Amino acid sequence: MLEFLSTANNIIAVRIEGHISHSEMNALLERCEAAVADNEETHFYCEIANYEGFEAHGFALIMARGWQLIGKREKLGRIAVVTDTSWLRWAARVESALLPGISYETFTMNERNEALAWVEGKTRLPHRPAFTIIETDSPETMGFEINGKISADEMDAAADLFNEKLEHGRPKRLFGRFKNYRGFAVSGMIDEDFWAMKRDMIRTLDRYAIVGAPSWMVTMIHALDPLFRVQVRCFGVDEEADAWDWLEAKPVSEHALAS
Repeated sequence: MLEFLSTANNIIAVRIEGHISHSEMNALLERCEAAVADNEETHFYCEIANYEGFEAHGFALIMARGWQLIGKREKLGRIAVVTDTSWLRWAARVESALLPGISYETFTMNERNEALAWVEGKTRLPHRPAFTIIETDSPETMGFEINGKISADEMDAAADLFNEKLEHGRPKRLFGRFKNYRGFAVSGMIDEDFWAMKRDMIRTLDRYAIVGAPSWMVTMIHALDPLFRVQVRCFGVDEEADAWDWLEAKPVSEHALAS
């Protein structure tokens, strides 16, 4: 079943559940083609639950029409795929890597309101701010929390903030808290300031406490630890107080880095 949601003319918003028929696919493509023809930029919201595939009849024609739309990608804007199905989220990420220049984001079902608000242009960031700065009582120590997926804007803002402090030889110690870490925007990795920050931190830091990191990150940190002069220690979620004691600092306040 495919259901169109009420939106502006330059936004295609659909809810998909179960099996999609050939006529429903045709209706979707017709709506997309009309929106792309009538607007300078068209945005897409697609919510998928209990997906069971689509009718194979006319598949070649449907694919051809789909590729014609992708060929007009300069007129495609924000695209949100909302689903709790892991393989669909993975497929959406792969597809986004093949569509350079298009703002393509995935969301869970409990983020549907957030996703639609972003597609409609009501919010600048696709996800709520994931990067929080933790101010401490020590001028030598800074902290941060990552909760969710880090946007390119947040990576850029973090690089600017830390590079400014690193010019003055600080911080010497760093605290990092990880909650529901979902990676980062690949586009942020090409920023030169980001890599300058990473390089200078390796030179400047003497202690780095990491709390709540996923197991794969802990394994990687332990494997790379002999290569760096920085003392890096990983702590469990219930060991945060021990991390602060090791850094000889305490948290004072927290604020989002970008919004």
